[in-house]
Amino acid sequence: MTSLAVVAATGRTGRLVVERALAAGHAVTAVARHPEALGLDHPHLTRRAADVMDPARLRAALAGHDIVVSALGSTGRGPTTLYSAGTAAIIGALPPDARLVVISSAGLATPADAGPTARLFGRVLHHVMRHPYADMNRMERLLAGTSLSWTAVRPTGLTDRPGTGRPRVSLGASERLGTRTSRADLAAFIVDHLDDPLTFGRPVAVSS
Repeated sequence: MTSLAVVAATGRTGRLVVERALAAGHAVTAVARHPEALGLDHPHLTRRAADVMDPARLRAALAGHDIVVSALGSTGRGPTTLYSAGTAAIIGALPPDARLVVISSAGLATPADAGPTARLFGRVLHHVMRHPYADMNRMERLLAGTSLSWTAVRPTGLTDRPGTGRPRVSLGASERLGTRTSRADLAAFIVDHLDDPLTFGRPVAVSS
């Protein structure tokens, strides 16, 4: 049984990762400032109260876990350091050979096979989301400088629609995918590829 910790477990994506991981038979520790808000009961679920900006509590919450999934995400389009600072704190709490999966965005790069319309849309989106994207880029650079078995999962626009059960995937985030990703498909991809070495040390784009 894999021992998995989910940071920001009470968010819309984090909650689905927890549910999917429990259904898959993993032992899950839900890490959040207010983990009681998760509202789930399961014999393999543990709750730990910790803020990513509190190194001591975060280290204690993550100790002993095989894999950590960060579902940290900012709201709004303004300047933020949540992705980079939060991920730096998680990295600091992990041993150098740990497995870490973070959620980024497909908007960070325009695939080489994108047509003129998609390229124009990408430039507009990158301008609108320039602050969150800049911090996601900082986060991914931090990961690339570690010895962790890391993956930056880059979904396209997130929705709360039911999952398709057939998420589309681009290893290396080099191919054009769909424009929307249900959080259910995102959570399914993350949990189903926790131990997939093909995803290690690279971004992976995902869409529904």
